[in-house]
Amino acid sequence: MLARVMETGAFGLRFVSELVAGCLAAYPFDEQTVDGGPRLMLSHRDTGADAGFLRLWSGHGVIDRMIHLRLRGDPADTQLMFVFGRSDSVMPHFHAQTVQFGEDACIYNADLIPRLDPVDHPDYYASVFAPITKAYWQATQTAGNACASAPGNPAIAAYLSPYSIGASRPTDQAELERVGKQIRLYLDHYLELPRTLAYPTPDHELLIARDQRHLGCFFSEELDQRAWKGVRRLVSDPVYSEIRTHLMTPLAAH
Repeated sequence: MLARVMETGAFGLRFVSELVAGCLAAYPFDEQTVDGGPRLMLSHRDTGADAGFLRLWSGHGVIDRMIHLRLRGDPADTQLMFVFGRSDSVMPHFHAQTVQFGEDACIYNADLIPRLDPVDHPDYYASVFAPITKAYWQATQTAGNACASAPGNPAIAAYLSPYSIGASRPTDQAELERVGKQIRLYLDHYLELPRTLAYPTPDHELLIARDQRHLGCFFSEELDQRAWKGVRRLVSDPVYSEIRTHLMTPLAAH
């Protein structure tokens, strides 16, 4: 396992790194390294300074891969974490994000991204989401929490689940730690699903095609232009393309 150095005050990095560590402790993953380091080391396009990394793990069974992407810009330090279910399975994708501004300001979000539609597969939603209902309400019904507000971009929210937890306006480390308890419950439940989710799998080819379309929409450059323009300004064009490829391309052959 790669050694990690946590910068003083980098609480967003610490939070997501702890989620990653929880996955590694609970489920078999194999890290895809380059020369013993992250899959990608990122450098600022203009200065060559450290701009973060992309770490990639291959999964087993119904989990395809896990990604931790760190983007160090000015003033934001962004952590993106995804655990992707196999594209030919009904295993949801887990997503968590923090964006830290300065010493004590951040936004965050977390979700289990469904693989089927609720109208045609209501029992799937009961299996995947009913167990996290209490955690969802505990996070979003606390009036002082920023995640109690409406999502900042409903166009993106359309590709998430109704159980998404997210602070669309700046909050602080204390709230992240408070809501982090519920996010960890989301992840604990997610890591149980490979063992407990017994929902019958529809046609595999249809699932693969839907997953490709879904991820294509969710990671569309047009859907979140400001964020993707920020990434493109940060790193070189080839690295930008490689980041997007890792996010949207399964590792497992079907």
